[in-house]
Amino acid sequence: MTISEVRQAADDHTVESWHRREPALPAVAVLGIGPVAAALTEAAHALLADGAKLHLVADPEYLVVLGEETALPWVDGARYLGWDGNALTLTTHRVLPAADLWREAALTAAGADAASLVIVLPDQVLIAAGNDADHEDHAGYAGHAGRRDRADQQAPAAAAGPS
Repeated sequence: MTISEVRQAADDHTVESWHRREPALPAVAVLGIGPVAAALTEAAHALLADGAKLHLVADPEYLVVLGEETALPWVDGARYLGWDGNALTLTTHRVLPAADLWREAALTAAGADAASLVIVLPDQVLIAAGNDADHEDHAGYAGHAGRRDRADQQAPAAAAGPS
């Protein structure tokens, strides 16, 4: 499976900004990229072997683990995500314009299915198409989407954000 990466402004004049979120969103997913994904894979597989109810979406560079907050693996360097509308985003920060606007723009730019799982981050937007996605309860994400280079996307002028 491949998770595609896109960055598209909600419109030609949109400037992205990130603000501290108080209180934080409940964590419903965790994202690992590169070496963090490898450590997250190991931790998730150990929890699955112990009977944890987790959903994994993976490709060679990324791993997203979805589940109840208490069931999620905790790994140094991972990014913990919560639902902001129909998009996953950082639990501790809010993006402006709204995460759902970034989601819609990214889906349009990628030509992706509306049932796709979308993760809005300060440095990228990730899309994993949802074969069995259920946006009403945000569960059951798995699927496939093609990778798109960010160089092919229009990038908004970004305010300093969390990393």
